[in-house]
Amino acid sequence: MRFRPVIIVALAMLAVLAASCGGVSRFGAVEESLSKDVGVLTYSEAVDRWGKPTSLSPGDAVFTAYWLKERSGGLVKERLYLTFDNEKKILRAYRYTSKPFE
Repeated sequence: MRFRPVIIVALAMLAVLAASCGGVSRFGAVEESLSKDVGVLTYSEAVDRWGKPTSLSPGDAVFTAYWLKERSGGLVKERLYLTFDNEKKILRAYRYTSKPFE
């Protein structure tokens, strides 16, 4: 039974990794709050909440702000895309993804 300590260590490492990947989002409870914020949240408020976006993509009628956050030592990448209208800079749509091992 020489392999038993190796198996125990491997299982412990997997448990730690699974716990760290399931941690709290750096964006907070994003999807819950953003569904309520469509048509209300301004670009300025979004910057106050999440900081300066990683990038902006301009368009004729709308623009999209993109934030990238990493957690769990860079193992999990969270992406937040918020689309605002150009005139009033009010949130029109959002997309949030969280992917481990990317």
